Amino acid sequence: MSFRTILRRSLPTRPIRPWLFAVALLGLGSGGQAVGWQSHAPLPEPRTEVAGAVAAGEIVVAGGFTSDGRNSARVDAYSTDRNRWRRLPDLPVAIDHAAAASANGRVYIVGGYGGDRAPLDTAFALENGTWRRLAPLPDARAAAAAAIAGGRLYVVGGVGGRRSLARVAFALDLRTGRWSRLPGPSPREHLAAAAAASGTRVYAVGGRSAGIDTNTARFESYDPKTRRWTRLAPVPQARGGTGAALVNGRIVSIGGERPQGTIRSVYAYELRTRRWRRLADLPSPRHGLGVVAHADRVYALAGGPEPGLTVSGTVASLAVG
Repeated sequence: MSFRTILRRSLPTRPIRPWLFAVALLGLGSGGQAVGWQSHAPLPEPRTEVAGAVAAGEIVVAGGFTSDGRNSARVDAYSTDRNRWRRLPDLPVAIDHAAAASANGRVYIVGGYGGDRAPLDTAFALENGTWRRLAPLPDARAAAAAAIAGGRLYVVGGVGGRRSLARVAFALDLRTGRWSRLPGPSPREHLAAAAAASGTRVYAVGGRSAGIDTNTARFESYDPKTRRWTRLAPVPQARGGTGAALVNGRIVSIGGERPQGTIRSVYAYELRTRRWRRLADLPSPRHGLGVVAHADRVYALAGGPEPGLTVSGTVASLAVG
């Protein structure tokens, strides 16, 4: 499959325009009044289709597309205390559409597309400032999602090595370093995943089956005891190219793209009540963004401000309670 075909499927062709917003970002309510989004120092190199995770009090953003359409090995870390970015060692390979998760002070980056536009089976862990290569995935995965729960790194959804939607998920035992296969959620790519590291369930949010006109609102949870996925109340608005994170007992779904444009709406699913509620809209809607939770806030990092290959360095956060 050619680079042009991959872009037509996952990133509709549009003029490549670099975007970098360094101005303060505040969401506006229906009356034009500011709501709770806060702006932060922008990512030093604007990118889209990034992977994001949190470790040792820093937010790590890895890989993605740059404004010239190339994928990147660059990795940056953001200090929430100092509102400052620093450069970390590059990944061993340039990637886009990779998945990321973190636990116990380590960041894990898995899969993605390589420079030849083929899905990758690579897995890396960032430990003490160095990237360590892990056992490869049982099969390649791109545009998948990752989350850590119960001592296992789950990789769900995405496109497999044969360029078809994955029906099988993988789990890496973080103690033994071995991968296992397990049932996947409803087949889709460009989805998001979330979990609590101290829990056992994994949640798959949104996604799409092909182009941006095939978004889904599906929301499912995986129980490792039964090895089954359960369909939950759908996200109020279908979304693909989206991100999600679990904070304060709520799964927050942010961003995405559709034919009408990038998605501004933000929703939170409360695990206790099993209900969705709408939060303050993203002041700068984006897709292909990194979404992570830190303390009591959810962060939206980089991503494309318009459908297709556009990039941004925008970073904003919202308190969730």
